[in-house]
This record gives sequence, structure tokens and C-alpha cells, in this order.
Amino acid sequence: MSRVLVIGGGVAGMATAIALRHAGLDATVYEAHPTGADGKGAFLTIMANGLDALRAVDAEHLVLDRSFASRDVKMRNGKDRALGVLTIPTPDPEKVIPRTLRRADLYRALTDEAQRRGVEVVYGKRLVAARQEGSVTAFFDDDTRTGGDLLVGADGVHSTTRTLIDPDAPRPDYTGWNIVMGAVRDVLPSSSRDSYYMYFGTKASCGHTTAPDGETWWFANVPCGEEELAGATPAELRSRLGELFAGDRIDTVEAIRETADEQFMATACFQLPTVPTWSRAGMTLVGDALHVASPVTTQGASMAIEDAVTLAHCLRDIPDTTAALRTYERLRRERVERVVNTGARMLGPKNPGPLLRMIRDWAISRQTRKPDMDWLHLHHIDWDSELTG
Repeated sequence: MSRVLVIGGGVAGMATAIALRHAGLDATVYEAHPTGADGKGAFLTIMANGLDALRAVDAEHLVLDRSFASRDVKMRNGKDRALGVLTIPTPDPEKVIPRTLRRADLYRALTDEAQRRGVEVVYGKRLVAARQEGSVTAFFDDDTRTGGDLLVGADGVHSTTRTLIDPDAPRPDYTGWNIVMGAVRDVLPSSSRDSYYMYFGTKASCGHTTAPDGETWWFANVPCGEEELAGATPAELRSRLGELFAGDRIDTVEAIRETADEQFMATACFQLPTVPTWSRAGMTLVGDALHVASPVTTQGASMAIEDAVTLAHCLRDIPDTTAALRTYERLRRERVERVVNTGARMLGPKNPGPLLRMIRDWAISRQTRKPDMDWLHLHHIDWDSELTG
């Protein structure tokens, strides 16, 4: 295999390009937007399994150098009463701890590293069609085309590649809520610097985490129609959140109130439980194009990185591309579908019950030496092993 076309320049796409280069394969990334990510208040957490996958391709430092540790989730109700604490599983709490960072910082780090390793990144290229005649040809909306040996769709929730592989592929399901996010500095100095705070108010849930430098990153889960917050101004979002949490005693609300307009953003939340056809005609999928878990799993980025490394591992070891993609699906399908299903069971925008039951069951399982959630967080990719088709 001489050239892989990666469609999408987000976390999944750049991680895939880095992993492919680590496997000795050539990769070019095609991103639909004219530039990379901006610096708004969106943030994410890379879990232990995501760090493990990055370590396999010598890229763990990209997260460690730009993030801070997140050891647990402190859950409270709308009256500021403690509901429980979830300590996030890790193989070594002294060394491997989930890390939180700005999404834009991760984008930039991955992009810079991909380019340092020899990956070409081309912006303003939106995929519209693909054709395989020995090799695969990608067609873009600016009437240009390019060819390669494999096309990898890392083009997100509303993936074009997914529908090119299978026109009857299922569409992502809207969860019934949007997430509003933002960032503000020096507002919640009393917050622990290595914890998330999750609040379950009367009408909705929200939460925050505070970086060591005093910047608080917050989120709020808003029950609403899919397009209800589309185009909403920061003032409208602030007002909506004020109404949702009126009467609640929640520290996050103070952070929301003090956030500057330019740091507000809202996005609809989706789930994609299963994709029947993963690969066809020289094309395959990674990340949100393939599986979309509820944000409550905090596994979106980590699972995308796992996909990237596993796919590169298969392509490195199995010369026949069809056999390599078959092995990739065999190694990933059960796990990613279990992650999505776990997220669907955990909780909605306001109900803490399922999550509290999960914490109770997990605590009991740890006491009886029967791991419950370890399968999710402690997954390991043995890059040095040799795969066969």
C-alpha cells in the first residue's frame, strides 16, 4: 500500500495519519473546512485507554504536555448535596491519569505532529463521491479529485464516507439534548484542580472542571429539540441556562454567568449504536463516522484514537487490504458497540439514577475483585504484536 487518503482533519483523522506514518505508510489528510480548529471553550478528556493508544505510536506527549490530570467526578444535586464520587479507572494512578485539555489545543498538537512526520494536510476539500477501479479515487466539491490505495472516512457524525460505503447506513440518533459549553478564568477558586463536578439540578444537569491556572471549563446539558439552539446568541444561551437552573444551588452556574460571549458554544448530541457495513470498495471508517457514544462516556476522542492505532496496526501487518479491514472490524466492532450501549444506559440530561447505580456496582465489583468498568478504561493495544488476517 503506497498512499492512504484520510477524509477529515479532526482528532480521528489526525490520529489516523500519525498512526499510519508510525506504521510506515503514506497518508494525506483532506479537511473540508478552510482552516483548523479555533480556541473556543470546548474541551475534552483523554482517558487511560486513549493515552495507551497514543503511547503505542509515540504520541502520548502530545496530550501530556498540554493537559492536566482528572482523577474523579464529584456528583452533587441541585441543593449542592453530595451524591457520590466516581474515581476514574486507571492502570496506574501514580502515572497514568486521564487528562483534560482544550479540543483546539489537541487539534493543533495532532496536526503539527502529523505534518512533522511527513503527512500532507489539505484544507478546503469536502468529499462528495468516491470510485474504486483498482485504486480508489476521491472527488471533492471544488471539482478536484485524487487517488490512493485506501480511503479512510474520519469525517465525523454526519459522515459522507459512511453513506458512500453504504447508502442505507443508519443515521445518528439525536439524544434529545444539546450541550452548551464555555470557559472563564478565576471564578471558582475553591474547585479541586483534578476533579470534575457534575450537578443534577431540578430541570437539567451541568458541570465543570478547573485547570491549575484557574480557568474553569463548564458544560450544561439542555433538553431541547435538535435545532432549537442552532444560531442562538450567547445572550440567549445564557438566559436559557439561567432559566434551567433557577432555584438550584450549583457552583457551575456562577461560571456560566461570568463567561464572556465569545466563549459560548452549543452543539447537538447524537448516538450511533451500530454501522452494519464498515468497509467497502477501498474505503473504511474511524471515529464518529463509525460510532458515536453519548458524551457521558467521555470516550469519544479516546475511542477514535483506538480506532486509528488499530487500523494502522492491521494495515502494517496484513498485506491484503481487504483482509486487513476485516481484521480491523473483528478487533473493534464488539468493543465500540458496547461503549455506545453503555453510554445510552448511563443517563440523560438530568437523571443521575443510572450513573449512580453504575458507580455503586463498580465499587462493589472492585471490592470483590471483579472488574466492571475496567474493560472500558484499561483497554490495551499491543503494537509490538504481529497480526494475521
